[in-house]
Amino acid sequence: MDRDFKVKIETEEDFFANLVAQAEKIDQSVIPEKTVERVSFPDLETFYRYCTPKRLQLLHELHKVGSISINALAKHLHRHYKNVFQDVKTLETAGLVEKNEAGKYCVPWDEFTATVRLAS
Repeated sequence: MDRDFKVKIETEEDFFANLVAQAEKIDQSVIPEKTVERVSFPDLETFYRYCTPKRLQLLHELHKVGSISINALAKHLHRHYKNVFQDVKTLETAGLVEKNEAGKYCVPWDEFTATVRLAS
């Protein structure tokens, strides 16, 4: 998979300022060579609430096995369906997991890059 995916910790103001800057570049006919998909969290605490160690393990395993149903993933992980369902849905809400046309879940990138700004 050749999708570029970034996770950023940034304020809402920074997020929208970046969008405006990108739109201005597009208005000037400066089109990026490659699309970069991204998810932003307002702070580290929110990121950690979504990306617990169990959920990061789930992301890793989901990437390894490919597209799979939640039930099959729960069996693969030897975890209760209800807990895996909640984790997958939380990760899907955050944009870290996708559901394909067949209704199966996947992680469609090989890695993601996380950026945390320490100073403004």
